[in-house]
Amino acid sequence: MRTKRLLIPGPSPVEGKIAEEMAMPAVPHYGKEWLEAYRKTEELLQRLFQMRKAKVYPLVGPGHAGLEAIVITLLKQDDKALVIDNGFFGRRLREVLDAHGIETFSIHSRWGSPPDMRRVEEVLSSRYVRALFAVHSETSTGMVNPMRELGSLAHEYGSLFAVDAVSSIGGLDLPCDEWKIDACFGASQKCLGSPPGIAPVAVRGSILESVDPDDVKAWYFNLLIWDKYREDWGSWHPQPTTISTNVFFAFKAALEGVFEEGLEKRVERHRTVGRAYRESLRSMGFETVAQEEDCSDTVTCVRPPPGVDATELQKRLGEDFDILVAGGIGELKGEVLRIGHMGPTANLQDLLAVVGSLGSILKESTEVDVNSALEVATSMSKGLL
Repeated sequence: MRTKRLLIPGPSPVEGKIAEEMAMPAVPHYGKEWLEAYRKTEELLQRLFQMRKAKVYPLVGPGHAGLEAIVITLLKQDDKALVIDNGFFGRRLREVLDAHGIETFSIHSRWGSPPDMRRVEEVLSSRYVRALFAVHSETSTGMVNPMRELGSLAHEYGSLFAVDAVSSIGGLDLPCDEWKIDACFGASQKCLGSPPGIAPVAVRGSILESVDPDDVKAWYFNLLIWDKYREDWGSWHPQPTTISTNVFFAFKAALEGVFEEGLEKRVERHRTVGRAYRESLRSMGFETVAQEEDCSDTVTCVRPPPGVDATELQKRLGEDFDILVAGGIGELKGEVLRIGHMGPTANLQDLLAVVGSLGSILKESTEVDVNSALEVATSMSKGLL
């Protein structure tokens, strides 16, 4: 079986020291060595979330484990929540809230379009909303939501601001304090380039202090339980359950890699690659689902030129060029390509491979100028050379 370039919107390839940690012998999930690694991971997470007075938790599970922990710990069944619904994962936020009996309102907009901020303010001002939920980088549409504006509105009307940062943490800037984000969750397998299995969560400490423990009807997803074990067993076993030590040490290595590269430099690398993808693909007739000012720099979502089938393009990339990208989901199924450039795949080599391969396929039926598209990609990526 030939090795394929994994350029889907997650998981990302696991490479270098991170991959080496997965091959190491298992060690205990408690004791001196574990405690030192756990404390270091907490410190790195606080820096990554840019939330000074945060409590952070490396939950075991997919990103949605972080979402459920936030919902279960911070909201009660008589609370109300407002959701920004402009993509597949925005809609998923509401599904999870509904499953927990939270009365939920949605601000709907066309997929790939930002929310109507007047409607957001109208709902927040007209009823008591415990929390506003939004996706930072929406992988179904390749767009980012206006975090700063949403956080300001939430706080103006006394609501918490909770954010899905699954496809942005470690790739896009995420200044939780500056954007007034109160609770945030991510995932290990996307921009961080670590294996799936860790859902990092950050919650402002003052909010957790106001939670009545009797209101939280859960155990594992109860962040107060995690606090209790950290306090009571913190000298040797700071978490309530077993954590896969290999997955955890790989995650720690991924976090260390972020700061070895430099967070600002890493964000700029993703910004450079994202813009280069969009401009080079536009030069061949592709169209981004979102407007340029709303596009994410970790995943590019594009409609092919007129007359070109997106599903066939995806198939040809995999079969003829060993490049794996994703197709559309939800309302965009069969209409778009979604290309992940997260963590290790936000690089010039993969960019040129995708642009060149797509150009070769299009050239069979159109007059696309592949060399011109490659020149666009290269010129916009000079900082990566």
